[in-house]
Amino acid sequence: MMIMPWRNHSLIGTTDKEYDGDPDDYAVSKESLMEVIQAVNENFEKKISYSDIKHAYGGLRPLVDDQTKGSYQSSRKYEVYDNALEGIQGIITIEGGKYTTSRGLATEVLDLVSKKLNKTLSETVSDNLYLSGCEIRDMKQFMIKQHINYSDFSKETVEYVSRNYGTESKIVFHIARDNTEYAEVISQDGEILAEVVYAINYECAKTLKDIMLRRTGTGTLGNPGKEVFDKIIKVAAELLDWDEKKTQKEYNSMLKVYKLPK
Repeated sequence: MMIMPWRNHSLIGTTDKEYDGDPDDYAVSKESLMEVIQAVNENFEKKISYSDIKHAYGGLRPLVDDQTKGSYQSSRKYEVYDNALEGIQGIITIEGGKYTTSRGLATEVLDLVSKKLNKTLSETVSDNLYLSGCEIRDMKQFMIKQHINYSDFSKETVEYVSRNYGTESKIVFHIARDNTEYAEVISQDGEILAEVVYAINYECAKTLKDIMLRRTGTGTLGNPGKEVFDKIIKVAAELLDWDEKKTQKEYNSMLKVYKLPK
């Protein structure tokens, strides 16, 4: 059980159980939440209750077929499978894997592709490349320059945007400077509406869940309130050309996310 600082709150978890149902039907259960609460209350001085929960989320981790142990004990390893063993020459199947091992996984897949095609591919260089936005050699110096270059924004905004967008933050700040409406702060962390524009124009966000839960942090502390909702929806509806029916549907989908299990 871990408790981690998260936006002036605590992120607590995790549970790990087998799930045999339809992935589309998965949802966090009250049983899981009560287990977390019990674990905290038994192991930490601070006591919490169900009413203290602002938001809860979960996901599914695929296991390789031969992982017969319980889900918690099962390895987090990935498996690269050549479907030629089943008589299908043109397919390679990947099972398991995670973001932090994705580059190693990709290298292994390309090695298999090279073998199957009997063709020498160029040597992998991905382990020497920065991820987009991460081209920063000295984080301390980078942040000093950010505060100087964007002194027209609050300290909180410069800190948040710079640390979450890295070198791509210049685009977010440019959006905000180009239209002062997008410079408005919409969270206690200093997030600004320009991030919503960036999510849509540069990160392919198509839904309110994309924007608030996957691209920005505006929805990760539970329901941010109608005022913030309205501002984000207004920008999204304009840029994504939502009509009134679509806008209401997106709003309702987010309210459903924040509904804790009974």
